[in-house]
Amino acid sequence: MNNLQRLNPLKRLKNLIAASASALMLSLSQPVLAQLDIQTWQTQEGAKVLFVATPELPMMDIELLFDAGSARDGAQPGLANFTGNMIGLATSQRNEQAIADGFNDLGAVFNSNVNRDMTRFSLRSLTREPLLTAALDLFTEVIADAEFPADIMQRDRVRLLQAMQQADEVAGQYARKVFWQRLYQDHPYGQDVAGDSEVIEQLTPMDLDAFYRQYYVAQNAQISIVGDLSQSQAKAIAQAISERLASGVKATAIPTPEPVTPGLEVVEFTANQTQYFAGQLGVERGHPDYYALFLGNHLLGGSGFASLLVEEVREKRGLVYSVFSFFAPMREAGPWMIGLSTANNQAQEADQVVKETLLGFLEDFDDAKFADIKQNLLGGWPMRFDTNDKILGYLTMIGFYDLPLDYLEAFPAAIEALEKADVLAAWRQHIHPDNLFTLMVGQPVLDATP
Repeated sequence: MNNLQRLNPLKRLKNLIAASASALMLSLSQPVLAQLDIQTWQTQEGAKVLFVATPELPMMDIELLFDAGSARDGAQPGLANFTGNMIGLATSQRNEQAIADGFNDLGAVFNSNVNRDMTRFSLRSLTREPLLTAALDLFTEVIADAEFPADIMQRDRVRLLQAMQQADEVAGQYARKVFWQRLYQDHPYGQDVAGDSEVIEQLTPMDLDAFYRQYYVAQNAQISIVGDLSQSQAKAIAQAISERLASGVKATAIPTPEPVTPGLEVVEFTANQTQYFAGQLGVERGHPDYYALFLGNHLLGGSGFASLLVEEVREKRGLVYSVFSFFAPMREAGPWMIGLSTANNQAQEADQVVKETLLGFLEDFDDAKFADIKQNLLGGWPMRFDTNDKILGYLTMIGFYDLPLDYLEAFPAAIEALEKADVLAAWRQHIHPDNLFTLMVGQPVLDATP
């Protein structure tokens, strides 16, 4: 054989992985059309598991989440985020480079994310052996055997503090952070996920390890699996992960937030544009009125150019490039908010038009527009879970928030059944213009008595 054609076994394996992964990544954008059959069970250690078989592609996506979001920070804002971001950088057996090389050599992708409610770790791998088992072993090791070396922590502390400072210099990001703080006041949701710079300066490896040992436990965990696997394979995978975790105890409930005092606050920020947010507390995930609130918001400000806010604020008056509204339901009541950016000398007019549009919407809205927006939402519904990673996201939501397993079928049915009167009744019950908190960050030009 020609020496140029001779490859060592490891290089042949790496080339095979690369070729297979490239082809599969191109296929991941193709719809997953099989009917979803969500299976659920608990591991022996108490972790909740949700599984959907998708045999169309020889690929597996798995997510391990913990009820360990920034709402668990307590008196140390930033603790959950710092802990979550350190996972995957060191174990008792491997350093950061060895972990990164391990995933790369297997053609696997590891990611992490921290939000207010949860911390999530995901893995994407081919289902071909021995790649799958090796990838799962490494995934489990980096989470179940995490360490927090002081030198790496200090390096990441510097990076995090720099990123936080840079974010505060971007008007839109700073305004959003301030809005959450004002809306939730002393509630855990009011703390920025990234945390407080003074606290982050003082965090130690012992702080991170204590948080990790309290919350990264089986009783506080959920495992979601989507891919070309049988249920018996999924059960074996979930059990292998769960038994590597300490059993621990489930996190306690977080408090119910209190409504904010309504009114307008202006925060000075040197910029040509004013960042504007107005809103109030909405509803928690799973609230029975969410269907009607979601559909109504789709018409008001959640559907881009088809929304009433875009029509009134942008199309008719040219005050903004973009305006939006949304609900963000969480474990406890999430926010409902309207957002836009406008020239400083147009901020007051934009605020007036937003409030008038909301009042008009609550009074009544056009039947034809309502029918169109409903069909727009229903027509695009299947695209919300047409790939493995989208399905994984819904499994996370369904499991963590204790939604019914038929949620993806029940949601469009509930939307279809809604009448205009149902939407108006829900909005009038939950959204009260007199109770809105409004924030302007910039140098808005306002009348002396706005």
